[in-house]
Amino acid sequence: MKVTLLGHATVLVETGPMRILMDPVLHDPFENGMVVSCPKRAIAIDRLGPIDVLVLSHRHPDHFDLPSLDLLSRDCQVVYATDPLLLYALRALGFAHLTPMDPHSAMTSREAELFPTRSENASVRECGMVVRDGSAVFWNQVDTELAPDTIAEVKRRYGRVDLLFAMYASQNFDFFESLASEFPSENHRRNLENALSIAPRLLVPASAGFRFAGEHAWLNPFLFPVSRERWAEDLRALDGAISVALLDPGDQVILTSGEPRIARAASPIATTLDASTAAIRFDPTAPIPPLRDPNPGGLRLSEMRETITSFLEKELLPHCVEALGQPGSLAARYRREGVVYGIEVIFPDDGDAPAEPCEGWTFDFGAQPLRLSHGLDPRANLVHRIAASALTGWIQRRLGWFTVRAYSRRHSTLCRVSRDTSGVRVEAVPLPDLLMHFTIYEAADSEDAARRRVDHEISQLRESGS
Repeated sequence: MKVTLLGHATVLVETGPMRILMDPVLHDPFENGMVVSCPKRAIAIDRLGPIDVLVLSHRHPDHFDLPSLDLLSRDCQVVYATDPLLLYALRALGFAHLTPMDPHSAMTSREAELFPTRSENASVRECGMVVRDGSAVFWNQVDTELAPDTIAEVKRRYGRVDLLFAMYASQNFDFFESLASEFPSENHRRNLENALSIAPRLLVPASAGFRFAGEHAWLNPFLFPVSRERWAEDLRALDGAISVALLDPGDQVILTSGEPRIARAASPIATTLDASTAAIRFDPTAPIPPLRDPNPGGLRLSEMRETITSFLEKELLPHCVEALGQPGSLAARYRREGVVYGIEVIFPDDGDAPAEPCEGWTFDFGAQPLRLSHGLDPRANLVHRIAASALTGWIQRRLGWFTVRAYSRRHSTLCRVSRDTSGVRVEAVPLPDLLMHFTIYEAADSEDAARRRVDHEISQLRESGS
């Protein structure tokens, strides 16, 4: 068996004549231009060769990349996490041989056995993957959160794992919600404990080889608190017998009778151009720039204002008014807590005349009836600030939350104050953000939003290829 890291979570497994490609992202940048590989790499698409089995672990855009999938032959067998969006997109692209993964149910062929492993992350449908052939056992954990019984099942079925690509990074994506950056001690502990429990012959910290780029590069010091070097050091400190290797794009692990051998820069497909990962060095004291709107799609100011105003007045406001009659709704909870919800929209400069730097709207849930006013009320205790082009693209279902979140900042001063014989208490009130909750879950087109984004992206691929 030969396992090649092509970059980030993209892995090529060769077992006999079978070639298995996992989570292909074959170009930089990706995620709508926000992200690039780190370490920096180059991919020679013309050297990729035929793929027999394509494995898609889950729908997150750094694993499920439509432009990369569009480069592949439609004749391959596709094994995918059981997610209706993945199935819809694969069919839309023309893939015909589609098999959903059933966690802990093996798929066998003459060359190898594939064994999908379950994730305990309930927010996304995803699977890791064990590949066993006559020479070795390789487990690609990807982003899956492992339970002890999953580890026990793999060990019972396969014995010792020869090569583990392990989850390690504990990315601090909560930063998008709070702009707070604390070391993720519990996630770090859990990842180390899982690695110690699996105890493979060779362990590779994996599936975190990217960084934010361009307009969003300022995020890097906040989002990557655990480097692969730090994680490897901590693991070795806990068990010096575990062999740990750091792989760069183009590096290979060759497994013979279970014994791993590393071949550096051996792949003709991927080349590491710069092995440095200094760009993602954790530094929570780094400056946070003001939110601005670079308007990457070149939207007209008039279109953005019209789209946003219509959305707030004709969709979000009527929804909230109706939902106030439902005691369990978010709008009713906002009223009970006296929320004054502010939305600040940052507009770009149109190049001719500067736009107003921001425009505000306020939903006063304490008013009778619920009132939407133009302008940001200084009493606002829940505030969502967002770039106009990002909000417009989100409303139009051309952008998903993974893209929009980098153009969005939120804060809350909402709290309950009370007094008893022991003194005064101030209790923070955590509530979901209204704009996010409505757009993702409650809007009339929310169930179809992901498919509309897929349709839009595929249409762009077809236009660019015509």
